[in-house]
Amino acid sequence: MDRARFGVRPGLGRTAHLMARLGHPERSVPVVHIAGTNGKGSTAALIAAGLRAAGLTTGLYTSPDLGDLQERVQVDGALLPEGEWQVLARRVEAAAASAPEPPTLFECLTALALAAFAERSVAVAVLEVGLGGSFDATNVVPVPALTVITPVAVDHQEVLGSTVAAIARDKAGVIKDGGRVVVAPQAPHARAEVVHRAREVGAVLRWPTHRLLWSDASGVTITVHGSAAGVWRTKLLGRHQAGNLALAAAALGWLGEGLSWDWDAVQTGVAQANWPARLEVLPGRPLGLVDGAHNLHAAHALAKALAEPHLIRPWHLVWGTFQDKPSAAMLRAVLPHVASVVLTRPSGPRGQDPAVIRQQLRWPPGLAPVVEGRVSEALRLAVRRAGPGGAVLVAGSLALAGEARQWWALESLPPGG
Repeated sequence: MDRARFGVRPGLGRTAHLMARLGHPERSVPVVHIAGTNGKGSTAALIAAGLRAAGLTTGLYTSPDLGDLQERVQVDGALLPEGEWQVLARRVEAAAASAPEPPTLFECLTALALAAFAERSVAVAVLEVGLGGSFDATNVVPVPALTVITPVAVDHQEVLGSTVAAIARDKAGVIKDGGRVVVAPQAPHARAEVVHRAREVGAVLRWPTHRLLWSDASGVTITVHGSAAGVWRTKLLGRHQAGNLALAAAALGWLGEGLSWDWDAVQTGVAQANWPARLEVLPGRPLGLVDGAHNLHAAHALAKALAEPHLIRPWHLVWGTFQDKPSAAMLRAVLPHVASVVLTRPSGPRGQDPAVIRQQLRWPPGLAPVVEGRVSEALRLAVRRAGPGGAVLVAGSLALAGEARQWWALESLPPGG
């Protein structure tokens, strides 16, 4: 499948055609559908880990990937075997060839994921919305077993609208007739849109509440009220993960009501869940930390995390964003926590020219950035600046995070080496 083909074109008709040609796999798999702006992937990973620990064969479909399309589709935490992927890809391509309008890459991947989950007879599939909600390809599913909406913030304005209310209205389109919906705390205008949509279609909303117990180098621990009452943990770093963990706990609690799940096992499964490139510590010397931080909301979450005691240090930052992001505002949030800056360009046509980013800011004394367009050289420079005992932070886009993870695995010094 061509990664670049056909861009973003909202609408469900092309995906519906693929579903019909593939035998309607979207109708055969119970779905947990996750929309929102930030935290969707982390929340999806936590829910999927809990479902697996409950003994359910679980599909997981997420986006974007960190360099390999096949990362987006998992069954019970494992990628599809190459042969299975290729068979499914050929089936989807054949279905796409008969479409009145060529499907996008994301629509084809969504079709492949649902076909894989149907063929594997998964007990439940966790689907992360790609963009928006109403016209996202994943919204081709009928009423999900459960819908989850993470916090809504401004992002992708060119597609979704310029206000939080407009964006929330689009994302709330995943709420279906009579559905069950777990919703994160929202800004007032976003909350109003979610409530309005739920009333329109007769959906039931739950707003989970939690209390943060601690956030440290081992992860985040919270107490949750309601059907998932108890202490829940995640090894994902940063206190913003408390909200994602509370959503996951509430979702699992609702899904498991009346069922004889081993809740100790479920909570252990959630606690052990991994989700790469979200405040992910990279092994080696110097210390490495990568975070997607791909929009302003996420950049502020990163900045708050860097102010937590266990993450306070002189970070040597490698930064690269996409052209449609408010790079200057994002960087302003992070700069108080860094000792030096190297600006670079994530691979692909959407990468922002780092020289443009340099011109957008009035840089604080001592933080004038170096521009290095090649990601590998930008990382090498930051590592030299940090020295073996220092710390390198990579942020600004998931594409850059993916490249950094690959480079780090090959180039960094081993721990203690």
